[in-house]
Amino acid sequence: IDNDGNGYVDDAHGWNSKANSSDVQDTEGHGTHVSGIIGAVGNNGVGVAGVNWTTRIVAVKASSGDSFTTLDLAEGVDYVTELKTGKGLDIVAINASLGGTVPEDPLLDEAIGDAGEAGILFVAAAGNNGGNNDTTPFYPASLFRPNVLSVAATDDHDALATFSTSQSSNYGRR
Repeated sequence: IDNDGNGYVDDAHGWNSKANSSDVQDTEGHGTHVSGIIGAVGNNGVGVAGVNWTTRIVAVKASSGDSFTTLDLAEGVDYVTELKTGKGLDIVAINASLGGTVPEDPLLDEAIGDAGEAGILFVAAAGNNGGNNDTTPFYPASLFRPNVLSVAATDDHDALATFSTSQSSNYGRR
């Protein structure tokens, strides 16, 4: 039942734009891991502390394993934007920690732009193929929009992170 009339059935915990359902279960573990970095409660003697101990997180799933489309991503961004503009939720940022290449797509660009107009920061992973995003763009991190923040991964020495012999974080000044 769409109890709140927002067009999404049973989305009390978020939305899965890939499956068009309310099942936002993290089957890969990455979203849960990143959410913990963002908002794990601190000073409680359990596990690690996130960067914001009092934040609230809405789960949006736009993939099934490693499979997603730019349409799925755009619909997920639109869902979050609608929660802010239509329901008045105080949403300040979307985290898109995508490790794989996303093709440049006007529909996704428009959705991210609409989020920006609503005052939502779009934080995007710089990518994991060791490339310079200034010379070889990596989307959506390389979108030149004021609300897009591209984030590289670093290690415990603040150097670009290396994930395996063939994978390391992307980088770039812009």
